[in-house]
Amino acid sequence: MTIVLLQDVLDTPGLGIRLLHGDAAALARPVHRACTTDMPDPTRYVSAGSLVFTGLVWRRAPEDSEVFVAHLARAGVAAVAAGEALLGEVPADVVDACARHGLPLLAVPDDVPFSTVLEHLTRQWSSARMDRLQTGLARQRRLLAAFADGHALGELLARVCREFDVPAWVFSATGTLVAGNDELGESVIDACCDVALSAPRFPAEIPNGYTVLPVGSALRDRTTAWFLVLGSAAARSEDCLDAFTELATVAALERVRREDRLRAAWDTADARGVADAAGAAHPAGTPLVAVVVERTPAATPEQHVALRAVVSDALPSCVTGIDAAGRTVAVVAGTESDVVAVLQRRLGRLAPVLAGTRIAVGVSGTCAGESIDGGIRSAESAAAIARGDTGPVSVRAADLDSAVGLLSAVPDRVRRAFADRTLGQVLDYDRRTRAGLMTTLEAFLDCDGSWRRTADRLHLHPNTVRYRIGRVEALTGRNLAHIGDRLDVFLAVRALA
Repeated sequence: MTIVLLQDVLDTPGLGIRLLHGDAAALARPVHRACTTDMPDPTRYVSAGSLVFTGLVWRRAPEDSEVFVAHLARAGVAAVAAGEALLGEVPADVVDACARHGLPLLAVPDDVPFSTVLEHLTRQWSSARMDRLQTGLARQRRLLAAFADGHALGELLARVCREFDVPAWVFSATGTLVAGNDELGESVIDACCDVALSAPRFPAEIPNGYTVLPVGSALRDRTTAWFLVLGSAAARSEDCLDAFTELATVAALERVRREDRLRAAWDTADARGVADAAGAAHPAGTPLVAVVVERTPAATPEQHVALRAVVSDALPSCVTGIDAAGRTVAVVAGTESDVVAVLQRRLGRLAPVLAGTRIAVGVSGTCAGESIDGGIRSAESAAAIARGDTGPVSVRAADLDSAVGLLSAVPDRVRRAFADRTLGQVLDYDRRTRAGLMTTLEAFLDCDGSWRRTADRLHLHPNTVRYRIGRVEALTGRNLAHIGDRLDVFLAVRALA
């Protein structure tokens, strides 16, 4: 493909342009555009990769050269072309300033109008654009044909990376790797996601030298978007950017394909229930962790679906569902600590696009088989605590350091059986007589067994409280003055909650 280099400008017949400063490496620089300026501060009128033509009108004294050239160097221009018409030559202080800042400097003879040079460059760039368009179309056809033939996205990405000797990766908005090797560190992925989720336009440059390209309509809903991240070498070649932009089109097709597979898996999980689907998906005895994720304030139905997709993305092997409250419920193989760490890192990356809402996450302890339902209840309790935290994303692990936390991880069937066996007669007595034994018992336990405080809370005489608690003890066969019996009854009450 045709690329206009600085050397091409020097070699153009009939122009007589001369090189005053610059080496072979400088002459190999591509020239992407041209502009003219004679403003003392040209920053607003130039852009990176430009060949800047100037008539030196800004120069009133030798020290002006340092200021003007320093501005151009900071803007990242490709070179400076100074006209000799005004002063008869390019002053030595201009040459020295360009040498100090590493900017190639060309001299344009006094009888050569800038417009002549610009017209020549415009014809060159038009030819280059046509070459790029034809090359790009041919390359995109090859990529699409290979994708249709069953070649994986990772294989096609590796092919383009080899062609341009540029590393590249495809990531989701949570920083989960979709394609590419795993050599990027988490801190670099954090920086890439931060830019990808907040950039007003693409390509977006990252301070550490990486370039981010969107995959599909990334500007619409970035919480579920994919991005193509290029190594720093990509910024030096427009052809390279074109090639990876074309690859992003193929990645968008892969994204649609994966979304279809994901929704099919959702339908299966919804039909069977999350707990049953997770149990069927893993061998007996596999350690599983339950996760409950909610977005507050209350999300829209579309946001519920998007949140489910985000959780599926952050935990690629999980089974998910949406409960009656609109929360995403997930079950994944692993350990509590690993799942908490992954969710804190990956969901935390979404902070720039949460738009005033929050994500609260609860994670259960390890569960398996029949205890999955209990794990989900445990995760719900942890999510309720996370809801009260500050910050855009909060991930809380279930509290298994208490008897109540441990009880929440017990299978529902076992928990209900324990509650019925312990308090069944009390509940039956209340149903028949409306005596309020359960209300009194709950208050009594909450007041640490204090007759007076319980009576004050319920607006009863202390003797009434003593009578009712005595009936509870008779019906349950427990003595609430004994710590073991009181704990049994306390846990039974909590199991009914």
